[in-house]
Amino acid sequence: MTLDSVSLNDWVALALAMFGFLSALISRTDRLPTWARKWLKRIGSARITDAIERAAAIVELTPDQRRKQAVIYLQKLCIKELGFPIPASIANLLIEHIYQKWKRLRR
Repeated sequence: MTLDSVSLNDWVALALAMFGFLSALISRTDRLPTWARKWLKRIGSARITDAIERAAAIVELTPDQRRKQAVIYLQKLCIKELGFPIPASIANLLIEHIYQKWKRLRR
């Protein structure tokens, strides 16, 4: 069997399948895992954005230090306003997720 013997219909079907697979991958890149979406729903995007903006206001910090400060702000906010602690790993994931959207909107 050679490539010349493959029908045009098969090539079209293969191209459509690859397009569908790639579009599914691209649409999935901006999604959080289910357990992280539950945390996001409980906390709210506005609170996370507020933590990011507070950390961004500190100009003498490096970007990495700002991210760490945003995580600290979010953890304190969850305990103070919502009454539950949030692990640093989850806070970091949520900060990174919302930061990417926040950064796109600022441009």
